[in-house]
Amino acid sequence: MKKILLLLVSVFFTLSSFGQAEINYSPVNTVTKVGDTLIMKFQYNKGDGGDLTLAQFDFEYNNKLLTYISSTSQAPSGASYARNNWTGYKFNPKADTSEDDMDVQYTWWKDEAGNNSYSTSANWSVERTTIQTSAAYTDGNEFVKYSFKVKDKFNSGYDNYNNIIKVNWANYQKSDGTAIQTIKSPSTQSLTGIEGGNAGAFTINLKTANSAKTDYSYTIKNGAGESVATGDFDESGQASISGLENNVTYTAEANLKEDATYLDEVVTVADLALVFAEAIGASSGPSGGSTTFDYFIQDIMGDVVGDGGVVDFQDSYEILAYLQGVTSGNTNRITQDGQTEDYSGIESTYGAVTNNTVTFAKSFTPLDSDVSTKTIDLAHGLRGDVNFSHSWEPSVSSGEKATSAQTSSFRISSAAGSKYNQTETANIDLISEINDEGRVVFSIKSEIEDMVGSQFNIVYDPNILSLENVIFDTGNEMTNFSNVIEAGYVRVGSFDQNVSSTVKAGTPYQLIFVPVEDISNASGLISFRVKEGVKADGTQINFIIQ
Repeated sequence: MKKILLLLVSVFFTLSSFGQAEINYSPVNTVTKVGDTLIMKFQYNKGDGGDLTLAQFDFEYNNKLLTYISSTSQAPSGASYARNNWTGYKFNPKADTSEDDMDVQYTWWKDEAGNNSYSTSANWSVERTTIQTSAAYTDGNEFVKYSFKVKDKFNSGYDNYNNIIKVNWANYQKSDGTAIQTIKSPSTQSLTGIEGGNAGAFTINLKTANSAKTDYSYTIKNGAGESVATGDFDESGQASISGLENNVTYTAEANLKEDATYLDEVVTVADLALVFAEAIGASSGPSGGSTTFDYFIQDIMGDVVGDGGVVDFQDSYEILAYLQGVTSGNTNRITQDGQTEDYSGIESTYGAVTNNTVTFAKSFTPLDSDVSTKTIDLAHGLRGDVNFSHSWEPSVSSGEKATSAQTSSFRISSAAGSKYNQTETANIDLISEINDEGRVVFSIKSEIEDMVGSQFNIVYDPNILSLENVIFDTGNEMTNFSNVIEAGYVRVGSFDQNVSSTVKAGTPYQLIFVPVEDISNASGLISFRVKEGVKADGTQINFIIQ
């Protein structure tokens, strides 16, 4: 019997609650981004409350996330309508009662709370609507429509748009003054999926093997291809950007400044050796297959001719011509003084292959819900720099060739780590003297016997010295080069295109200078910006001057 009574009581309260009148408030439209206009309707759901002739209700909204635009009465013709509003207040509901019970909260405000019904709060505003009419409201009739602009939550103190509108209390009465029991639906209103708005501090990390990070700039573009942010990276390779919007897709690219002083040091004889090996196509078997490169991106960097990522003898010739100081129609693709050809993209997909094409994904989207999306790593590479001396070496498998690169006689195994950063050191002697004819002679002496190539970029003061001659004793099979890059700057080196002969030990290079002014000591008159060799297995040698 007790169970039956409890069931009946439960049913009674369920039906009673269901039958109560409601103040319903809901969006009329869908808002998706910052700046959209949100239209809210407030209406009467009759239930068993009967027809009302007086409706008074109070609600609050978050003024940090919404801006009031307008309100439009939906009351019948001839009705009395009043709107009151107060900024900087928030309702204090009656303790230990349901906040959805509107007539209880109304009585609390009117008769019980006194000055305690509201507290000051800069983030909230209160709206109050009063409608009295002789034409009774029936089920579904609207009281009023409110329009708000959705604000950017950046610096608002709020992480989302939850609970931004809440009805505080309602007073419904019939024509005879009888109060109508009322609840609200829903308890609060929230917005989800709001896109746009200030993304806040956004950071780009530059990924490059080059230590001179301040020589790089960045450009951010929107979907229309318009530049929205530009600037330079700092010494650590970072750039902080403001003004981007959440949930908006941008593209990012990095560029090396064309006035960087070391551009003629980027593409060297070590790159020539790698490109030449790829052109040969010498793999571990006689079928070849041009598999000496480990990354598809090297096909792009090594294609200095620009014929679709094909690396062949024309490319190695162009690099050799560049080192020799010979200008051709394709030399301008090689990174050198006054010109660069940049390749940059999001590091996680840098150099990845899609549909047999090397891609440089540049798109990113700041998300307001994910802090990690406020930082991207932007990798950068340069045309001709196939050994990654000044470029970022891909670190993801998607950047590798479809089949593992086969080890050839020209390439070392990758088991020891990055083969492109694989280097050795070796001592060479620099002897400077003034000969009997008053010439300044700089002799580069080496006992290294397994170099297929070497290069020295030498700097001197043209106000003190004038270069007269370069004497080579590198062996009969070596292709030698010397060319003045600019006044006081000369490139000297050798390379065997058959990758079989080596630079002769002894004194392979002598530079003869005529003094422009009287000098008594030849020491300290030259310096090196590039001093490197390359072995037949691809190992780069860094020379130490004795």
